[in-house]
Amino acid sequence: MELELRFFATFREAAGSKTVHFEVDDDATVEDVLVALENEYEGLRGNLIEDGMLAPQINVLKNGREVLHMQGLDTPLSPDDTLSIFPPVAGGSNGADGSNGADGSDGTGDTDADAADVDAAEATAATAAADRRERSYRGISRRLAAHYLRNLGGTLVGTDDPAEATRVDGDGWTAELSAEPVAVAGSLTLTEVTVGFTGDPEVLDDLIERFSQKAMRAGG
Repeated sequence: MELELRFFATFREAAGSKTVHFEVDDDATVEDVLVALENEYEGLRGNLIEDGMLAPQINVLKNGREVLHMQGLDTPLSPDDTLSIFPPVAGGSNGADGSNGADGSDGTGDTDADAADVDAAEATAATAAADRRERSYRGISRRLAAHYLRNLGGTLVGTDDPAEATRVDGDGWTAELSAEPVAVAGSLTLTEVTVGFTGDPEVLDDLIERFSQKAMRAGG
């Protein structure tokens, strides 16, 4: 079967392309693909799997979802799946909770120590690999936010109804949605939608600007 593989930052350089179409066995798992990539590309050798586990701070997304939140390296694959592979992110995160998308929960070790081993040039490129940015917007609904994201090229995850959407995936980005009422004056409340954007920083720059313009026009 054929998979689409997307590489970012230093991994893109190692693979020689942002996108590669890769043939694997029909019963292949994420681990099978990563092992094959290490054998195929010298620049990826030893950088994807360590001691039978996902290498520290490596982010691998299957169709926009972290494989660590699925079955890890044992996550099964299907024809036409897309795997996005991000190298380690050095120097912290833009996430509101201080996380960088790989918190060591897979037992792979101290992420700060690992980042120290990356030379200055690679650290700069790695920092740009994956970003998380959180923005809040008042006066729009979650349904409208999901609708805007879909119009910007995203696909609703888990539902076809924008009113029920909590996640929208696009090319190089993922947006997670939540909403709650907030008091603005006395008994007056407005809906505040929070969007957690994750993805390629260059993609996020354009996406957030375009989304914010729509949201601000709608919210007054």
